[in-house]
Amino acid sequence: MNWNYRPTETGWFVKVAEEDSTITIFDPAGILRGELFPTPVDGIDRDTLTPRKGHPAVLRLPDGTIGTFLDQKPKAMRRRNKRCEVAIADRTYLFAHTSGRKATALRDGIPLARMERGRWSRRNTVTRKSLAVVDALDECVLTIFEKVVTPGRTGAFDQVISDFSNI
Repeated sequence: MNWNYRPTETGWFVKVAEEDSTITIFDPAGILRGELFPTPVDGIDRDTLTPRKGHPAVLRLPDGTIGTFLDQKPKAMRRRNKRCEVAIADRTYLFAHTSGRKATALRDGIPLARMERGRWSRRNTVTRKSLAVVDALDECVLTIFEKVVTPGRTGAFDQVISDFSNI
């Protein structure tokens, strides 16, 4: 079982549709809370549940509310440009990566949680420290940040070194 399919610390979980076209988000009671639709030509990497970086996706809530999802700017090199943004229901969420393993989730500029991905053998584990009271929509987006985006991105220097090592 892939780590992405395990519930979060708050019991929320995700599933991928058979045809790899949708990521569905469920609350602890198994109630559908949202669906993430990547750009149709991009699909989803089933092993990591990630839509293609720099390409917009659509987040749809059960009541029909539509939002936008963008995981980093195209060809982003600097960590600050590798953030994930979600705009839905008159709210703007930001997942700002602060290191190679850490990120802070914000709603309209207010910090909601800090997340950290484990190291080495625990690199597939994410811990979350809540910083504010959240509602169901906040929890849905936090689940996307934890399970789909995952905390942490390399910086420009690490990116350049990695690119040179692949030559």
